[in-house]
Amino acid sequence: MPDKVTKICYLCGKPIEGKSSDDHIPPKQFYPKEIRESENLNLQLVPSHGQCNNGFKDDEEYFYASLYPLVEKYNPDMAAKIFRDFARRCQKPQMPAKLRNIYDDVSGMTKGGIHLPAGIVEINVDLCKIQRIAGKIARGVLFLSTEKYVPEANIVDMRICPEESEVPDMYQISWKCAGSVKGPYHQVFSYKYMQYKQCHIISLFFWEAFMFCVTIQESDESIS
Repeated sequence: MPDKVTKICYLCGKPIEGKSSDDHIPPKQFYPKEIRESENLNLQLVPSHGQCNNGFKDDEEYFYASLYPLVEKYNPDMAAKIFRDFARRCQKPQMPAKLRNIYDDVSGMTKGGIHLPAGIVEINVDLCKIQRIAGKIARGVLFLSTEKYVPEANIVDMRICPEESEVPDMYQISWKCAGSVKGPYHQVFSYKYMQYKQCHIISLFFWEAFMFCVTIQESDESIS
């Protein structure tokens, strides 16, 4: 086990030899460029191996782009900033193709066969990619809060809640009891962390539009 002065990667739990490739929690790109330029942001960093971090890069872009419609529905002002960020990034040749891959997979009918009203479509997103990034951010929050590594496999509950009424009681209670809301810029990302017995209960609030509720089980593999 690494000693107290040795950095460990929050994604794999192994010691970091030499200089670490610190990772932003949440990813820096989640903050539209106009916010990064106008605000004095003190973004949160956790230690990681560059190789571990790079393995999530494409899915982070997918998360940011595919969940934009939820931001547009629940926080139009922030959605406008994100849309302008998309327009800026579309000047790069690979970005338009990535956006088309997401938004071309739409349908006027739900998976259950219900025809949607005119002008309303269902976007079929890859939930595995989205949950993978929510889990990564939750483990980053856990590391910020406890300096502990916990394996991805220890995530025992995860759900996205666009409406406050959809947040389970356990997470509502933890949000009330876990102290102050944390995060470098709440309009983009805020969170609360609470430990209850052997569980880490984490609520992640994105763009003041929707919440991810995550529970991570403590285990013998946890390293601090």
